[in-house]
Amino acid sequence: MDTTDPNIIFDDKGKCDYCTNYENNIFPAWSKGSSSGCFLSEMANKIKTDAKNSDFDCIIGLSGGLDSSYAAYIAKEKMGLRPLLFHVDAGWNTDQAVGNIEKLIEGLGLDLYTEVVNWEEMKDLQLSFLKSGIPDQDLVQDASFFSALYKFARQHRIKHVITGSNYSTECCREPEEWGGYLGIDTLLFNDIHKKFGTRQLKS
Repeated sequence: MDTTDPNIIFDDKGKCDYCTNYENNIFPAWSKGSSSGCFLSEMANKIKTDAKNSDFDCIIGLSGGLDSSYAAYIAKEKMGLRPLLFHVDAGWNTDQAVGNIEKLIEGLGLDLYTEVVNWEEMKDLQLSFLKSGIPDQDLVQDASFFSALYKFARQHRIKHVITGSNYSTECCREPEEWGGYLGIDTLLFNDIHKKFGTRQLKS
């Protein structure tokens, strides 16, 4: 990191506060070594107990990328769970992602449910975000994926939701001065769409 963040702090050895934060707060939780196996075993037992009378132990949001695919593998093969895989088709699926999903469900022998988002609404909302000029253009897809996942889980009374993410590439701290927004909420979406959208959002 460099002085493109005007508030960055360097110690007397030239280490910035981003690195210090990573070493103190992220790495210890990330690198649990052998204890991670115990944690997974404990979580698996709890999830199985909570879902003992259900068709599925949990639900996993699956994009077709590395993180969610690995989460599905761990849940099935290492934790012994019966997950339902849940995919949201927001109109941006690549052939590779679709192929990955097909190979995964076949290889792991799991069931898949796909929620298809209204493409015209998705385009209008994404265009609204582009016109707004905010830096994080992935918010539209992220919100679509997570809202559909948790709505489905709630409707079908699936208590446990498993997701995959990557601390090393997706969880870095962005300077506020760069204009990044720290959350996904209805207020932000409604405001941007009211200013730049052209059609009513129903889904």
